[in-house]
Amino acid sequence: MTGFGFSIGNPSLPATTAGDRADGRQPNSRPLGYDTGAPPRTQFLQVNVTPRVNALGVLQAPTLIVPATPENRFVTITAPAIAFAVLLNPSAIFTPAGSFMLPPGLPYETSLPGLEELYAVTTSPVFVALQIQLAPAIAADTQRRLGRLGT
Repeated sequence: MTGFGFSIGNPSLPATTAGDRADGRQPNSRPLGYDTGAPPRTQFLQVNVTPRVNALGVLQAPTLIVPATPENRFVTITAPAIAFAVLLNPSAIFTPAGSFMLPPGLPYETSLPGLEELYAVTTSPVFVALQIQLAPAIAADTQRRLGRLGT
């Protein structure tokens, strides 16, 4: 079949691999994990979330629990089974009506697009430990380098 200039099902040819389009890759794209040289991996974290109000009644800054990374991710967060609430928000500005309250003791899964962060605060008077699992969502084998506005 080499005389025809193509080989059906040959994964070494870019036009026949599942992740590549017939007309080539997108401009400025790199394979997922290109910067580190390692394939994407699941991360397991435990993050201590700060109370919304400290002992003096002063509002505290929220805790960054999921940093901004270029890949799309699936995030599973488990709050402890306590009588206090843990609130999530994609921005550092918290209002009780505009934030999501985690179910206590149950894992909650959400998906985050690339370069989106996730913040948390608690109504508890002490720090609360969240269990977090971050897994890249591999929808394709390429990621695009995106710049933030103003940087």
